[in-house]
Amino acid sequence: MAKDVVKFPAGERRVALKERRRVAEMSPEEMRRALLTSEVTRLPNRRAFDEAGQPVAVAMSDVDGLKALNKFGYDAGNALLRAKADALREAGLEAYHDKGDEFLCRGDDANGLRTNLERARGILKCRTISVQPPDGRSLSFTGADFSYGVGKDINEAELLLNRHKAERDSRGEIARGELRGITVKRHQPKDSPLESNAFERLPACSP
Repeated sequence: MAKDVVKFPAGERRVALKERRRVAEMSPEEMRRALLTSEVTRLPNRRAFDEAGQPVAVAMSDVDGLKALNKFGYDAGNALLRAKADALREAGLEAYHDKGDEFLCRGDDANGLRTNLERARGILKCRTISVQPPDGRSLSFTGADFSYGVGKDINEAELLLNRHKAERDSRGEIARGELRGITVKRHQPKDSPLESNAFERLPACSP
């Protein structure tokens, strides 16, 4: 009996071959750096976090509405993750991308972590995030936010993250499977009229 043969489009084969060649040409140091870095956000990953040892304080956070935003395409979700990574960096946090929408931060002081996380939230909320999907219609959104918990270890940080999410849910700030507080605009190509999908108006952001 003949075996089924899976054929991939030529474009996909070229991408796969290019990636294999890139990996094969890496030096040991480049290979190690790649193993410790998130491909999406370019932040250190969970493996890098674990190898760095036990910190005095740990923060765990996850971004609001990633699954809901992914209905506009995974490029939109990845753009949100990168924007959050940038906000964490700009707020002075030692940040790591764990998996999906989850991020970890480490520090020597729990109060300092909380202060910088609130600073990162402010940066992210006021940032306009732009995406260029394959269909040619550019997409932009503002008002992204995240929940977090700070503890002495990951388990306590996760517990307090879930508590923070429950508190925000009770205030109507977040809802599972929905975008709350985010304004999404889709721009049609060739100067077509703007299609706007506004879930909630945003508070004024400081310049």
